[in-house]
Amino acid sequence: MTHRESDSVRTAFGAPAVLAKSEATALLADLSHLWRLTYGQAVGDPLADLAKCKKFFDPLTRGQSLRERLAELPSTPTALRRGLSRLGPPTVIDGGDDALLVGVEGRLLIEILEAEITVDDDFIVISPSSVTDAEHKALAVYRSWCVARLTQVIDLRSGRGKEVMQAISVGVVLALLVNRSDGPEKAVVQPDPDSPESELISSAVFSGAERFAKVITGSDGRSTSEQRLRGGYGVSEARRRLAPKLAVAKRGGDVLVYIPAVHRAEVVDFIARDLARRPGLTEDKLAVAFDQLAIAFRAKSGNLAHQSMNFERPADTMDLRASLLSSFTQSRKKGEGRSGSTVGA
Repeated sequence: MTHRESDSVRTAFGAPAVLAKSEATALLADLSHLWRLTYGQAVGDPLADLAKCKKFFDPLTRGQSLRERLAELPSTPTALRRGLSRLGPPTVIDGGDDALLVGVEGRLLIEILEAEITVDDDFIVISPSSVTDAEHKALAVYRSWCVARLTQVIDLRSGRGKEVMQAISVGVVLALLVNRSDGPEKAVVQPDPDSPESELISSAVFSGAERFAKVITGSDGRSTSEQRLRGGYGVSEARRRLAPKLAVAKRGGDVLVYIPAVHRAEVVDFIARDLARRPGLTEDKLAVAFDQLAIAFRAKSGNLAHQSMNFERPADTMDLRASLLSSFTQSRKKGEGRSGSTVGA
C-alpha cells in the first residue's frame, strides 16, 4: 500500500483525510451551515464555540432541558443532510424530526478544514498529527465537563465557589454556634413540620439569622415557609457548603441539627473567609450584624428553653464574636495581599 493509498483510508472525525480542495470547501460550507442552524450563530472564536457545545453535550444537562432544546432545532435541508450524513456521530448527530446537530468534533473539523484549505494545492491532506491534536482537544473539553460537578462541590466545600454563601445560611450556622449546639445532646431538635412546636423552635434560630442577614445584605429575608430547620433553604444551603461539619441527623421522627465540637473552629474560619469575600462588608458592619443576631436570638431563646434546647452562655458568645471578627480581618488582609501582588505583577 502506497503512502497516498494509506492516506485515502484514513479519516478525520468521519471525513476522508484526503480531499479535493473543492470537496473540502463544500464540506466546510456544509458544516458551517449546520453550525448556524444548531446554535443560531455563525462560526466564531474556536474556544467560545466549543463552550457553546455544552448546550447539547454537557453531561450535567437535565433531560427535560435537552428535550426542549432538541425540539427547537430547525429541520435540516435535504441537500445538507445528504452532504453531511456520511460523517455520522459523533461529528454529526441525528437529533430526530429531520434535524441534524453538530458539536465538539464538528467544530474541530471546521478548524482543521479552515487551516488546510489555505494550502495552495488541488488536494488537501489532513495529517495524523492534526487529527491527534484535535482528538486531544475534544478529550480535554469532555473531561472538563465531566469533572465540573466534582469541581463545583469541592470549591463550595473549600470556600472557593463562585458565589458567596447566602447570608441567611451564615446566620443559621452562627445561631447554632451561639446556642453551643455542638453535639447530639445539645442539638436543636426539629420535630415533624406539622408539630405545634416546629414553628416555635425554627423561629428561635431564624429570628437571629434573619436579623443577621438583613444587616449584611439590607434585604428583608426569605418567606416564612423557608424559615424552618427541616427542609428550609437556610439549612440546606449551609449543608451544601459545610457537610459534614454541619450535622443533620434523624432520631425517630425528629431531626437533630448541630455543629460537632471538633469542627467548631473550622466552621468559624470558613464562615469568616466566605464573609471576607463580600466587598462591601467591613469588620464594623459584621460586628453589628453579629450583635443583632445575638439580641434577636436571646429574645426568642425562651422557645428553645421550653424544649430544654437553650445552651447559650454570654461569655462563650463573646468569644465566638471575637473569633469570627479576628478570622474575618485576617482573611480580608490575606485577600488584599493577593490582590496587591497581582496588580503589581
